[in-house]
Amino acid sequence: MMNNKQIQERAKEIQNQTGGKIFCFPVHEDDPFSKFAVVIHVGEENYRIYPKPLPIEEAAAGIQVTLEAFKKEGWDADYDRNVRFISYQAQIDAPSVTMRKLKKENVSKPLLETGVDVMKKENDPEEYLFSGRGLLKWSYLEMVNEKNPNAVQFMDEYYKILAMRKYGKTAAAIKQEVRRMTKEQAIEWIEKTYRRFIKHGSEIMDIMNSLSKGGQH
Repeated sequence: MMNNKQIQERAKEIQNQTGGKIFCFPVHEDDPFSKFAVVIHVGEENYRIYPKPLPIEEAAAGIQVTLEAFKKEGWDADYDRNVRFISYQAQIDAPSVTMRKLKKENVSKPLLETGVDVMKKENDPEEYLFSGRGLLKWSYLEMVNEKNPNAVQFMDEYYKILAMRKYGKTAAAIKQEVRRMTKEQAIEWIEKTYRRFIKHGSEIMDIMNSLSKGGQH
């Protein structure tokens, strides 16, 4: 059975070959009932190893918990980009329901999507450009994470736009609705309302400009 040093080295080897941040693999390759090591890369040479190898169902569940934690922190929680769940023929002969469920259900994405909400400037890779939807999401996150009063006012203006466009509630009622949401629910709500009620990203930029002219942003 692998010790922690061997487990870390195996995780690094997998990462060098295929990328990823979360690694799961059998500690006994030829044993169909082998337990699985779970390793999370948390930066540079730092790898966090689950205290002990787990049965395949528990290992898959542990990955799901980790991805949910990623999602709550606003990190990239996409299964395909981050998880490297290695299983050899011996283990594949008895496939895991939890593994299939994990792959099927985990379609989560970063709170700010690269290429849709935020883009790198071509002439300056250190600088990022926000789309209208990205600016809206960013303002929401600033409101809930930092209690930024400017972001609060920005979102209040967005609620007014929705109320005027037959959302079906007053701006005050929309604000209360959003307050009851989790961060993930609110991000999904922003995506849906933006798609349905906003004709062009310039409308969101206009909110920013109007607040700026009023000395509020």
